[in-house]
Amino acid sequence: MTRRLKLMTSLSTIAAVSALSLAGCGGEGEGEGAEGESEGTPVAASGESEGLSAESEGEGESEGGEGESEGAVASGDPATDDIEYLRLLGLVRGHLVAFYELYQGGETTMALMHVKHPESELYASLAPAIAARGLSGFADELTTLANAAEVGGEVTEPYSAVITQLNSHAPGSSVAQQLLSISQIVRTAGDEFDIGVEDNGSISNAHEYQDAYGFLIASREILSGISTTDINAVEAIEMAQEQIALALGVFESLTASETEGEASTLYGAAARIEIAARGLM
Repeated sequence: MTRRLKLMTSLSTIAAVSALSLAGCGGEGEGEGAEGESEGTPVAASGESEGLSAESEGEGESEGGEGESEGAVASGDPATDDIEYLRLLGLVRGHLVAFYELYQGGETTMALMHVKHPESELYASLAPAIAARGLSGFADELTTLANAAEVGGEVTEPYSAVITQLNSHAPGSSVAQQLLSISQIVRTAGDEFDIGVEDNGSISNAHEYQDAYGFLIASREILSGISTTDINAVEAIEMAQEQIALALGVFESLTASETEGEASTLYGAAARIEIAARGLM
């Protein structure tokens, strides 16, 4: 194990304490489903906060998925801040993951709520940044996917087309920046899980619970696409994958009515991934 990753591991206690603190602040009215909610600054090692956006989803989302404004408020400008830009791309991907798995499982009504969200809300937040970066965007691909789903058609090909476009729009960021964005996506998953699951383990908001799952799968896929030969970066990526695997362990099926999992597991994963990212800086 490299010296740097040993440092990350030694800081895991800090991450765990921070995660429990975050979980204690959760609950109804917070996270992606709370109107005007501000997520705050992610946990940072050694009190650092540079380079992280104090994101705010502020969706105002009800169980029916209406009134969303996810990603509307954030401290970083995605036009120039790669971490914030990658975060928004990851959230789009997460919603699409939830959509695809639900749709393929025959849960069309629930699936449609997820595919309409990134098309109408998240893409609106991304569009100015995409234009500022001189990119073509993927609005047409999102629309094609949503239209196919609405008529009950085959969605595998249009889904793959959107994911390909998402990948092509990612900037050539450092591994540290990519891990920082993933830590924020995983933290958002914790917020979503905290909203969707009651203290007794019953799932009161399936949409938020499904969002949390989608964000974690999207993070895992993004990690798998990072290529590096730096041993420190490789170990940091492997550790992040392990943390996401642990976080995914709190989920039952996407249509479950209850779970024994807790949001603190996701918050802990987010904190440890952030520590790993900062160890590369």
